[in-house]
Amino acid sequence: MTNDKATTNRPLKSINTHALWVWAAALWVAATLMACTMEKSPKGTFKDVPNVGWNKDMSFSFTPRWSDSSARYDVVLAVRHTSDYRFRNLSLVVDLIDSAAHVDRRKVNFILADSHGNWTGAGFGSLYQSRVVVAQDVSPQQVKSIVVWQAMNNVERVKDVTDVGIIVEQSK
Repeated sequence: MTNDKATTNRPLKSINTHALWVWAAALWVAATLMACTMEKSPKGTFKDVPNVGWNKDMSFSFTPRWSDSSARYDVVLAVRHTSDYRFRNLSLVVDLIDSAAHVDRRKVNFILADSHGNWTGAGFGSLYQSRVVVAQDVSPQQVKSIVVWQAMNNVERVKDVTDVGIIVEQSK
């Protein structure tokens, strides 16, 4: 006696080609949108500030990553700090160095808290990030490297600043 269930031939289900085409088209659209978004997304680089603090004689050097050498860009300076940071502001010096080694020095005064002591910028938990545009509508030839210095008056070592970064965004 044979087992009818074991010998029953069942036809394979046919693949729904319409559903397959819809799935492939959706995947293609998603990949295209991601590629466009990735090209326009800002290119940022951050460097860690030592736990002992940021001394006046310590600088951070950055080499901007340009996605298109013919495009124009804005250069954004970003600072991350903890809620233990003691001051309302952070004074910095930013040196923009071009391809001929000319230095364009800019003083930047970050306002990190309002007059009531409330932190400005974006944050989560006890970590905050503030940003400021330090150069607008520049070409990659105008800014080959960037050096950032701490410049607080009467403060040799600034504590509770965790990271310093440069973000490159295409000009609008």
